[in-house]
Amino acid sequence: MKLNPKEIRQKANQAIRNVLQRIPDLTDIRVQQQPQSMGGIADLLVTFRRKNDDKLLLADVKSSGQPRYARNAVNSLLIPLAKLANGYGVFIAPYISRQSAEICQQANIGYIDFSGNCRLSFDSTYIEITGNPNPFSEKRVLKTLFKPKAERILRTLLCEPRKVWLTGELAKIADVSLGQVSNVRKLLLEREWITDNKRGIALTEPLQLLEAWRENYQSDRNASFDFYFMKPVPEIELLIGNICKQTKTRYALTGFSGASRYAPFTTYKTVTLYMDPPPSIDKNVLPFTLVSSGANIRILSPYDAGVFTDCRNIHGDWVASPIQCYLDLKDEKARGQEAADVLLEKEIKPTWQ
Repeated sequence: MKLNPKEIRQKANQAIRNVLQRIPDLTDIRVQQQPQSMGGIADLLVTFRRKNDDKLLLADVKSSGQPRYARNAVNSLLIPLAKLANGYGVFIAPYISRQSAEICQQANIGYIDFSGNCRLSFDSTYIEITGNPNPFSEKRVLKTLFKPKAERILRTLLCEPRKVWLTGELAKIADVSLGQVSNVRKLLLEREWITDNKRGIALTEPLQLLEAWRENYQSDRNASFDFYFMKPVPEIELLIGNICKQTKTRYALTGFSGASRYAPFTTYKTVTLYMDPPPSIDKNVLPFTLVSSGANIRILSPYDAGVFTDCRNIHGDWVASPIQCYLDLKDEKARGQEAADVLLEKEIKPTWQ
């Protein structure tokens, strides 16, 4: 549900009234719209009385509650507040993220969103409400951020987390357009997961980015082929590697098969790998039996070539990047979460330090 500017102003007015009316002994609440674009010191000026004392709230209203908007609001409010003895600043948005709430709290700025979540702390007044769900879902925005071409940019950033990227260089390495980089850059900046200055784009919050991606990762975009072969896992992996080399087929072990090359954690019974082009069911090529259950080989035909980004040769086997293995462990039922956590701590996080 996207709100137009008029609707945002109306809901902001009502939201701050709803919160203030919950505070005992507070009377004569007045809300005056004073857009900054027209020379005002805040979007809303709110006055009220409590125990014969007058109070002034300055509210900065934004169309988004993402961290970058919150920080801009905080900076805008601190300037006029420095000149007011009895003023208090409030950031208002449709929905305020946890990170944005922390930004406000650190600056002693209150916040209110249209779901009723809020935190106000001034004089002897304190009110905090959390846990109300976000009716302004970000699914459409996240869908844009986690589309195949956009994901190529995310992989490139996460696989070289310390590098500062020029836009053209990032587009070239990720094999996407400059426009695509610009779109992703905007979304990442809003969440303060990157910085962008004259030197270039730098990843600053890799964990937040990776976790958001993992939560929204759709492995079912890959075409999956399940096979059975009556051999131990190491022999199957060796055989697959030899077949792919002979047929000049690009492949990369992933899931448990890939993660075990970086951070061995547990034994596993199913070999998982990407193969491009897709596997042939001709037994002259792959001597495996195609099955609908009981498989011990899962071959994935990738939804996008980006899954091969930062693919590595480890002891003769091609292995997907730690980032890709981490994403693919999401759907592994037998201790997949634990294996992902070990991979994150032992292999991925050290590259961020």
